[in-house]
Amino acid sequence: MLTGDRATRRIRRLSTSGVVALAVAGFTLSYGALHQLAVTHGVPPGLAWVWPLIIDGFIVVASLAVLHAVLERRRTAYPWALVLLFSTVSVAFNVMHAPPTPVARLVAAVPPLALVLSFELLMRQIRTALESPPQSSNPSAPTSARTERSVATPTPLRPLAVAAETPRPRRRTVTSQTSTGELVPRARRVFDEWTARGERVTGAVLARELGISDGYGRRLLRQFASEADAG
Repeated sequence: MLTGDRATRRIRRLSTSGVVALAVAGFTLSYGALHQLAVTHGVPPGLAWVWPLIIDGFIVVASLAVLHAVLERRRTAYPWALVLLFSTVSVAFNVMHAPPTPVARLVAAVPPLALVLSFELLMRQIRTALESPPQSSNPSAPTSARTERSVATPTPLRPLAVAAETPRPRRRTVTSQTSTGELVPRARRVFDEWTARGERVTGAVLARELGISDGYGRRLLRQFASEADAG
C-alpha cells in the first residue's frame, strides 16, 4: 500500500510523463503543418525544416524564460508577451494550412494549443519541484546531531527524589501577539538579508530562522514575492 509521499511522487511522475508526451505530440503535428506551409509558400525545401523550429521552438524558449524569471523573482511581462505572440502565430499558421472548413480549422488549431498548454503545465510542475524545500536534509541533521551528543555524553542518572522535585522546563511557544506583531517584520528582514546576499530564500529557510512551520514560511514567502512583483 502506498504512503502519502510515495503516492504523491508517483502521481507527479505520471503527470510529468503525460505532459511531456502531449507536448511532443502537439509539436510533431504542428511541425508537419508549418513545414508544408513553408514549402508551399516559397521557402526552399532544404531550409523549410528550420521554419517550424523558429515558430514552435521560440514558444519553448520563451516559456523557459518565464520560469527563469519567476524563480529569480523578476518581472515576467516580456517573456509572457513573447509566449502569447508566438503561440498566436503558430495557431494562425496551422489554421491557414488547413482546408477552409470549420472542422478542419478546429482540428488544425488543436496541436499548437496542446503544445503551448502542456508545456506551460510542465513549467509549473518544474517550478513547484524547484521551490519545494527538501524534506529529509534539514530535519535529519539536528536529529543526528542530538543522537551523537546523547551517545557521546550520556545524561547522568539523578536520584528519584531530586527528579520528582525538579520541575521540567516548559517549551517556548510563539504567541499570537508575537506572530502578528513581530513575526512578519522579522521574516521581512530575513528575506531582505538573504536576497541582498544573492541567496535563494525558501519557506524552509524562513521556518528555520523564525521557528515557524514550513507552510507558514511558504505563505510569507509568497506574500513577499507578490509584493516585490507589484512594486
